[in-house]
Amino acid sequence: MANATTRLTFGTLAVGALALAPLAGAQDRPDPGMAAKGRVIYVRYCASCHGAVGKGDGSIAPDLRVPPTDLTRLAAKASGRFPLDEVRRSIDGRKATRGHGSADMPVWGEVFRRTEGTESPDAESATWRIAHYLWSIQRK
Repeated sequence: MANATTRLTFGTLAVGALALAPLAGAQDRPDPGMAAKGRVIYVRYCASCHGAVGKGDGSIAPDLRVPPTDLTRLAAKASGRFPLDEVRRSIDGRKATRGHGSADMPVWGEVFRRTEGTESPDAESATWRIAHYLWSIQRK
């Protein structure tokens, strides 16, 4: 009986680990489902500065003191590998980014945490989804 329980527990853990793999960044390309959800969040919270397709040409970009980053070139700037964890840290405020956390750019992790329970996404899943969306729009 202990053997069956052990196998069931191990199997459950393995399935759980596989389900969390996209969140852990343990992959070589963006998760399409997360990227699709991330696009919705991106359009709502980011596009006014970074532009509809992430090139830094949003409607309010000309009025900002710090020009928004071209988010389609993040992988190119990192030797061709998308810096998933660094992007997440920039979005949620754990990494100081010029323009983020100042009057020019909210620290989105804080915003998402304050709005949990509303129609806004929770901080953890929102930053993963936005990061996967940004990964999906990279150009050479």
